[in-house]
Amino acid sequence: MKKDPIQPQESITIQELDALKTLADPLRNKIMEVLTPEPHTVNQVAQKLGVESSKLYYHFSLLEKHGFIQVVETKQHGNLLEKHFWITAYHFKITEDKFNFNVDTPEGTEQIISLLLANIELTREDLRRSMYARHQQISQGAEKNPRSVLDKREIFNLPDDKAKEFQQRLAELIEEFKQEGQSLPSAPSETIAWALSVVFYPSFYFDPEQETTQGE
Repeated sequence: MKKDPIQPQESITIQELDALKTLADPLRNKIMEVLTPEPHTVNQVAQKLGVESSKLYYHFSLLEKHGFIQVVETKQHGNLLEKHFWITAYHFKITEDKFNFNVDTPEGTEQIISLLLANIELTREDLRRSMYARHQQISQGAEKNPRSVLDKREIFNLPDDKAKEFQQRLAELIEEFKQEGQSLPSAPSETIAWALSVVFYPSFYFDPEQETTQGE
């Protein structure tokens, strides 16, 4: 009788800086996205991403080492053992002290920047692939459907209390988005994947007068 694979936890909190560094890479983020719905082998992930499987083993090793993925099934194929990997949790939370604008070292600042830019780069690549893939579907006869893209960038001055209130409302809306997706059957024919990327942060500028004062 075939056993059901080990199920991912609902959430895991990331506390180690080395673990954060592991996610600060667009390719490893894409691996995590492919593995989220169900277990895959390295070869299966490579096929979906359009890369050589040999380029993924190092990244799989790091993700497994830091607890982001796990082997949930092993199958024998001739003399080879084929491992099926799955995420360890559906959500990975980052402690506030590891992910804020009050980092007091250049190394810590660069680490946060790398993590943020990894998500932005992932979004950029996903948008590009999705637009071209949809173009290919339509050129091959797929029915057109007027799905739109929401793309906005706004900067306004807000007091801290209002910013925190708005951030909380955004977090609740994102959670609603997650819960709605998880409540549906896996990959039903009447749905498609929708991606949501949100960055809400205080926007600072350098103060030339302050730099002059500090240099005196």
